[in-house]
Amino acid sequence: MKVGTMDTKPLRVEYLNGDYSKAYDLIAKAGIKMVYKTVADVEPHHAAIHFDNVTDRDRAAKLLEEASIKWYPPTPFF
Repeated sequence: MKVGTMDTKPLRVEYLNGDYSKAYDLIAKAGIKMVYKTVADVEPHHAAIHFDNVTDRDRAAKLLEEASIKWYPPTPFF
């Protein structure tokens, strides 16, 4: 059992325009493991998809780019 802080490698996608659903399906179909997902309830309403390591995040980012789904680096907002 892991105890402590989770260190994930997230990327963000738009939520309200449907990009999140497309991205999730594409990443899942490719067999890339997602640790968890979050959706911001404040503007800009991005969804963050968290990965276990940089390699998986980079593979997912490449898939999104090939599918013309815009993604954003993780940035905190309050």
